[in-house]
Amino acid sequence: MNFKFLHIWLLILSSHGVLAQQWQQNLKIVEPIRSASSSFGLHIATYEGFAAFEANSVSVGGVINAGKVHMARKECEGWSIYQELTLSETKDYCGFGSALAMDKTTLAIRGCDPLFPLGGAAIYMYERGADDLYVFTQKISKPENVLWDNFGITISISGNYMVVGASYNSTDASFSNVLTNAGAAYIYFRNALGVWSLVQKITASDRGAKDNFGGSVDIYENTIVVGAENEGFNWAGASYVFEKNTNSNSWSEVTKLVAYDFRGLLDRFGSVVKIDKNTIAISAMWEDDNDYVSSGDDGMPLNSLGSVYVFVKNTTGNWVGNQKLKASNRSISHFHFGDRLDFHDNTIAVRGVEYEYDVSGSPIASYGNIYIFNKATDGMWSEYQIIPQTIRYGSDAFGRDVALYGEDLFVGAYWHDYDINEQNFLNDSGAIFLFNPYSLESLKKPEINLLPTLMACEDLGNGFSSNFNMSTLQSDLVDKPEDYTFYYRDQLGNILSSPLPDYYANAFPYSEKIFIRVENKHNSKCFEDTEIQLETLASFNLNVVPELFECDTTGTGFSVFDLSELNRALVDDPTLYEFLYFDAYGNNISNSINKTYQNKTQNQEQITVRVSNKNTSCIKETTITLNVSNVKAYTVSALFSCVKNNSNLVAFNTSNIQAQLLQGQTNREVYYFNEDGTLLTSPLPNPYHLEFGTVKTIKARVENSVLGCYDETFVTFNSVDCDSEIVDFKIPKYFTPNGDGVNDEWKITQEFSQNYIVYIFDRYGKLIKNLGSNNGWDGNFNGKPLPSSDYWYKLVFEDGTNKTGHFTLKR
Repeated sequence: MNFKFLHIWLLILSSHGVLAQQWQQNLKIVEPIRSASSSFGLHIATYEGFAAFEANSVSVGGVINAGKVHMARKECEGWSIYQELTLSETKDYCGFGSALAMDKTTLAIRGCDPLFPLGGAAIYMYERGADDLYVFTQKISKPENVLWDNFGITISISGNYMVVGASYNSTDASFSNVLTNAGAAYIYFRNALGVWSLVQKITASDRGAKDNFGGSVDIYENTIVVGAENEGFNWAGASYVFEKNTNSNSWSEVTKLVAYDFRGLLDRFGSVVKIDKNTIAISAMWEDDNDYVSSGDDGMPLNSLGSVYVFVKNTTGNWVGNQKLKASNRSISHFHFGDRLDFHDNTIAVRGVEYEYDVSGSPIASYGNIYIFNKATDGMWSEYQIIPQTIRYGSDAFGRDVALYGEDLFVGAYWHDYDINEQNFLNDSGAIFLFNPYSLESLKKPEINLLPTLMACEDLGNGFSSNFNMSTLQSDLVDKPEDYTFYYRDQLGNILSSPLPDYYANAFPYSEKIFIRVENKHNSKCFEDTEIQLETLASFNLNVVPELFECDTTGTGFSVFDLSELNRALVDDPTLYEFLYFDAYGNNISNSINKTYQNKTQNQEQITVRVSNKNTSCIKETTITLNVSNVKAYTVSALFSCVKNNSNLVAFNTSNIQAQLLQGQTNREVYYFNEDGTLLTSPLPNPYHLEFGTVKTIKARVENSVLGCYDETFVTFNSVDCDSEIVDFKIPKYFTPNGDGVNDEWKITQEFSQNYIVYIFDRYGKLIKNLGSNNGWDGNFNGKPLPSSDYWYKLVFEDGTNKTGHFTLKR
């Protein structure tokens, strides 16, 4: 019978005042059909979204206390009971469900064995199918035909191994040597056909009568822990660790664990044992905390406070004491801390009992408190929260069993009397409370946003692209993506990484589909499936633009480039594209296109061009190199000569002119021009002749013939009449215009019979100043001081004759 949602209601507590991540009650669960004294909630098992709730005292079909087990599963809206398991062959007081264990799809239930009419028990194995229904697969009868050995009082499963406790069993591992109630445990193995069979009976290496070995058992992979709460003098208690032998189904005891601070009388160390990975938690529910202060306790002389000992497996493979857990609120009203506990990953849930007294000091009620401990990154545990029994009608046995897996904590109260509305009293009808570190209000299916087809341009023209932008995919799919888990598969069903890389490379050319499951992180049953379509867009090619060259005549390494034709050079039809240009520093220089642009880095710069197709938005990038070619015509010192030959000509040595012009530049052409622009022989003849007593200035051009850029200067040849009537002291050879009143002006003081005009030139032949008779020059040009250098003068007399010479301006 399916009881989906039947008689299960949500009890959503107000979140006001609740701290973030605090465990809070979300559900109260009662039997679909309540019955008095049903033991509903006495035993609970849970694993990964499924739970089993026993009601072993329920009568079924007229069979008294036949018992049943309710199966529940987590769904998007919460938890619901959906299946009921009972025995077809049963008997009165069968107690089906008096012990439970779950692992993956396997469920083990303890019940009576009709073949043993005087107290025999059996384990009934179930497997969950694809439809989530549990199907009976096997009955495991107790291995020994003895009375009242409580076979299956505790059960634990891990993978293909199961351990079953029998704390009242009295025979040893060979089923022979008898010690009353020494206790034992049985190890079963499931073969490839799914059949469980006994592989070994284990007992304590130092077994003693009434030790109750097997009163609590737990298994994790290849390690088994068995509690013997009555072992030792006056029930101090111990626990035993067994490990599977390599390449064998046999197991061996590897260590005996006892309280590592003080073994007190009646502590019952080992009353509950739990193992998860490399950590073991062992309760000592009667531990009185009355040992030495040096042991780590506070010496409170209170009986039966209880504590939980934590052991860890060190790097050498030994189990060592790690920490002792105690209730923070322990007092004369609090007892048996650790009488129930469960352990998963980094959380331990421990139950303790709180008594209420009347005015005479007699106990009138007891309540359960659940203590949550969390493990820190340093491996130490600390109390995180106390979950009290909030609704108190009396002794409800709140926490008589606790079952923890992930974020689901079930707390049983098999003496609870009321329905989910806290009404309709029915004595000991039982209830189960579900606690989670979140509110059920947060359990909802994601609302998926419809995404458009994701498009990216192919990389190499083959339909593949590495540029599908997934960086915002999860936030685009849902609001608050942090509340969900995302799973991805390709169109063949292969699992993809989650999250997808920010830039995803498609595995199927041109068109690809990715399937997505968005799952509520608190509940895997709350999910939605969707998909995204990827389309690869055809790319385009950019034409190769050769390096650009411009000339630098300043010697600075910078020049001006004409970039007006770049767009057309890159693509055949620029109207179909958009262009962005960036300089070497990443600055947008697009406005400089179709204009002139001066390079930003000296001598050479690479500018980046980003071209976008207007129709597809596909982008291509390339770089264009700008080269600055230095072309400089360096200054050539004026050449002087007064040596005449027989033809009254003066000879000048020109052998060093070209070296002075180039100053080491290579791949340059040098041209010379006469004053009227006539091209002269290059190189100049050596010697070069000039009439005596004359000055001649020619133009020199240094050119990069490949680029067609050049720079020009002047070369001056001076042949003066060494016997000229112009004497040095009448026509100054230098002057110093520094304002000190001495030689501040260049001025001819010689008296001539004719008036004259003086023309002053710089060394490049540029006219600087003209002076009338007896006028002077202050060394300025257009009001600005000229630099120290040689300057030339030409005196022109009234009769047309002239004289030339040079002088020096010194600053």
